[in-house]
Amino acid sequence: MTDELNVSSLQALDLGPGLTDAATGPNMTMAGGTFQPGLLGDVIAHQAELSVDAIPVLETAPMESGEVLRSGDGTECFVPVAVLPTRSKRSKTPAVFLEEDDTGRWSLLVWIDLVRPDGASPEAQALPLSDIAAVLTATAPETGADFTSVSDLPPPEGVVRRLALAVTVDPAVMAETLRTDMNAAIVVSGTVYYRDQNSASPTPEEEEQLQVAQLSRRETLDQFRADGGSDEQAYRLAQTLDEQIQASMLELLHVDNASMLLGPGGGGVLLYLPPSDKPNRPIYYHWNFKSGADSQEGLDPDNVWVESGAGLWQASPLPNQYFVIPHEYRLAFEVERGSPAMSVLLVREDGADGAATGSQTWKVRVRFKVVPWLDQRELEKLRAVIAELEGVSYPQLVMGGYAKATFDQSTWLKDLGGRALSSDSETTQVDARGFELVLDCSMEFYTLLAQLLAPPTGAATGVDGRVLLDLRTSPDEEAPLARREIPVRIRLDRPDDGFLTTEQITAPFPDPATWPTGWTPPFYAKVRSPGAVRADVAGVTAALLVLDPLTGVPVDHAAAAATPAAFSVGLPDAPPVQPPPEAAPAGAPPVFQPPANPPVGNGEVLLRLTQSERIPVDPRLVSSLALDFTGVTVRLDPAVMLERVHQLGTSTGLVARVDVSSYQLKHPESLPPELADVFGIDVEVRRGSADAVTVSLNRDAPEASLDLPFGFSDLVVGVRPDQPKFEYRRRNVAIKGTGPYSAWESVVGKSLHVTPVT
Repeated sequence: MTDELNVSSLQALDLGPGLTDAATGPNMTMAGGTFQPGLLGDVIAHQAELSVDAIPVLETAPMESGEVLRSGDGTECFVPVAVLPTRSKRSKTPAVFLEEDDTGRWSLLVWIDLVRPDGASPEAQALPLSDIAAVLTATAPETGADFTSVSDLPPPEGVVRRLALAVTVDPAVMAETLRTDMNAAIVVSGTVYYRDQNSASPTPEEEEQLQVAQLSRRETLDQFRADGGSDEQAYRLAQTLDEQIQASMLELLHVDNASMLLGPGGGGVLLYLPPSDKPNRPIYYHWNFKSGADSQEGLDPDNVWVESGAGLWQASPLPNQYFVIPHEYRLAFEVERGSPAMSVLLVREDGADGAATGSQTWKVRVRFKVVPWLDQRELEKLRAVIAELEGVSYPQLVMGGYAKATFDQSTWLKDLGGRALSSDSETTQVDARGFELVLDCSMEFYTLLAQLLAPPTGAATGVDGRVLLDLRTSPDEEAPLARREIPVRIRLDRPDDGFLTTEQITAPFPDPATWPTGWTPPFYAKVRSPGAVRADVAGVTAALLVLDPLTGVPVDHAAAAATPAAFSVGLPDAPPVQPPPEAAPAGAPPVFQPPANPPVGNGEVLLRLTQSERIPVDPRLVSSLALDFTGVTVRLDPAVMLERVHQLGTSTGLVARVDVSSYQLKHPESLPPELADVFGIDVEVRRGSADAVTVSLNRDAPEASLDLPFGFSDLVVGVRPDQPKFEYRRRNVAIKGTGPYSAWESVVGKSLHVTPVT
């Protein structure tokens, strides 16, 4: 940049945590009172059970895990084997989590898979299991623990059952045990059920007794619901009744069982996880961070960025979290101010104290708060790719994982002419999740900058720059880093658009017994703009998430269609936007009525979210909604935004002093006869949209001075404090009364001579 424009410095500063929220993933909201957390494990476990009459008849009794047996009809059966899975399909990190909850309590969370043994054919049938328990054993008995929670999660393809184990621990002791104890293991036990060849079929009388029991079960449940029992309570009552019927059938069919350890070879599942094995390091990432240890020790150096057709991504050390890079950087939007995150400060270059004068030299300090912007349409494509490659349900995508981020100063403000601010080799390191750019410049330079941001005519071009991200794409530490250029676009009419807020509205579900075939109740969310800023939304991507209650990892999800799919939001007095009433599905009974739309307030939009998957998830298991908005256009006028920035900007007291005088009041003998009783003049002076300043002159005080404050807008258009431009009007103050004000008149200068109104 040229010396004449006097760009004295450029800084890049990290933002506070509140301004990096744009890099933290989807807009998620909890599903509220419709979520019934106790159902998840119960439903999955129930699905894994075989009906009693389907329990295989074996030629020999099972003895240990991994055993393959043959039933009386020739069907191959097996006892599942407990193994420790990895966190995802491509990951090498074991599914072991040392995590802290919101109350500060630490837990050891482990997934255990029950799988088909190597010797079993793909058609082999798993023997049913119940009474599963798990214990952590260690060399020092006091570091062992009984897992207090053993529940089921949806099993991935090829897995018989996935178990989620949890126990509260001392994180320091547990981390040390997992890192150093070669004997640490999880012992999983369970009861295997089978029938021997001597099993007899029930007699007709016994079958009739079972049919009566089944009928009684249905009647009991119907009456329970009629008396106001909840869905979850009804489900648990059904479980109890089923267990009673199951017990009767077990006795009638002479079902046998065998308790055994389910680990490989009848032993435990090894849990010695030293950090020297690189994939184990993410297990300790959270604890390292909280305990003050080097969090880099929790990173697997072999975990590198992956190039896909939908973009770059990298697995993070946290479960189900994946790093992505932004599509561009934009100005943050400050909701409290209702404007893009730009601020200006007028500073004396000489640093002198006292009142400002027009002879002083001023500079402008400009701050831009810059955050990453993610194109949600492209992000959804990348999410689908990661889900397929990793074998996870709904990956969370966040900013991070880069080796280095720098702001390239060589192209910064190049459109303003003159030399480049610095050479191509000079860059400033920044936090890629968000940073501040601070620019000191002369008034002439700022005038040019303001014209790019808000030109008097035509479209605003804004100012461009770039961030350079260095990424590790090879596990070879000697390999050069890959570099990606991310554009920085400073536009007052196109800030980051992630400021819209969503809130799930809990609408009670109808009685499940009344749901038509293929229909599930919708979810609702209301959208609003926290500031009085209008935003037009072209599309909504929505998903209903089923989360593992222990780790918070999505274990299932369903895509949802939003109605309305496009809308405008932000004007506080606008009437609420509601979707049309839901129509009853085809084939529904005439008495069925879909739920009515919940009410929302002025300026808010109600979204109805309906499952769009061919096989829906049970809505009672949905614990969170993920919503993102696409094609968002923020309706901002660059000139209005720049004026607001100038109004909110602080200065060192730059003012123009105007001397107001009246010759006629100083020399009343010069007044014409018709104005002889005028003894004073009220004068109002104003600049732009600011409030008028009033000064009163009279025969005893025919002269006065007033100070007119100067803002950035005045300076940008070239108005100087030593030659201010302003408007004034006046009125006579006479013995017979005060007269009307004259019309506004415009004047330039520091002296104002007024005459009585004639």
